Amino acid sequence: MAENKDRCPFLREDKVAFCRAFPLRKPLPFDKIYARENLCLKGEYLRCPIYREKEGGKERTPKRICPFLEIETVMYCDLFPIKKMIPSSCYKLECPCTTERYTECPLFLGMAKGDLSTPSGMEEVGGFSLGPYIYCEGHFWLQEEGEERVKMGLDDFGQFLIGPIKGISLPGRGQRLTKGHPFITLISRSGEAQLPAPLSGDVVEVNEEVERDPSLVNFDPYGRGWLLQVQPEGWSRQRGLLHGEEAKRWLAEEVERLRYLLQSEIGVTMADGGELLRDRLQEVGRERWDLLVETFLKKGGMKNVGSP
Repeated sequence: MAENKDRCPFLREDKVAFCRAFPLRKPLPFDKIYARENLCLKGEYLRCPIYREKEGGKERTPKRICPFLEIETVMYCDLFPIKKMIPSSCYKLECPCTTERYTECPLFLGMAKGDLSTPSGMEEVGGFSLGPYIYCEGHFWLQEEGEERVKMGLDDFGQFLIGPIKGISLPGRGQRLTKGHPFITLISRSGEAQLPAPLSGDVVEVNEEVERDPSLVNFDPYGRGWLLQVQPEGWSRQRGLLHGEEAKRWLAEEVERLRYLLQSEIGVTMADGGELLRDRLQEVGRERWDLLVETFLKKGGMKNVGSP
C-alpha cells in the first residue's frame, strides 16, 4: 500500500469494545473480549445480568455474539508520551495529524531532528502531562522569564476540557489584565469559553503563532502553544499558586473530580487503567460542557479575586 503523505506516519489505530447495554460507555481493549471469563462472544451472554436486565428477562435464541457488543476504532499518537485515544471518526475533521500540516507538529519535528526526549521535569499525573511550572487553580501554567516577566499558557488538563480549539482571542500588547476577570476567549467544537486571568499585570508579548494556529494549545500546551508574557503585579504575594509535589497532588485531585463528574453525573467514562478517553467530552453536549468549564477553569480562576 502506498504511503499516505497527507497523514502523519506516527498516527496509530487500535480497537476497543463497548457494551451498549451498560449505563456507562466503558471501553475494553479489543483483545480482552476473547478472555475465558468474558461472555460477549459466546452464547453464554444470556447469563449476563446486564443483558438480562436490558432485555427484561425475555427468552432469546442465543447467537454467537452479544447484540450489545460494539467495536470502535480509536487512534493515538505513537510519539506522545501518554496514550490518548480518540475515535477515528473524529479525524474526519481537519487536524494536523491527517493533513500535510503534521510536519509542523512539535513531536514530529523532534523526531526529524533526532530529539524525542521528554522535556526536563515533565511527568504524567492521571493521564495528563505536568511540567516544572507554577500552576493556578484555573489550569494555567506560569513560568518566570526574568524578574519582571511571566510566561503563561493553558495546561494539559485545561486544553483537554476545552477540546479541539478552532479559534482564540488574546489581549493585545500593553493591555492590562486583572486577576479573576475574563482575558481570553477560546472557541472549540463544544462551545465558546471566556476564561479569567490567573494574575494581574500588563501584557508585554503575545504569541502570534497561536493566534494563527490555535490548535497549538492542544498539541503543544507547554511549548509552542504558550499564550502571553506578562509583567505581573504583586507576583510574590499572590495566593493559590502551586508547584512541585503540591501541584502533583492538586492535579491528581482534579482528575478524580473530573472522573466523578463524568461517570456519576454526566454518564461518560474513562478507559481501563485510569486514562481518560479524551473524545468522550464531545458527547456531553453544550450545557454539560459549560458545567465542566465553569467547575474547573472558571471557578478556580475566580478565587481570591480581591487579592493582587
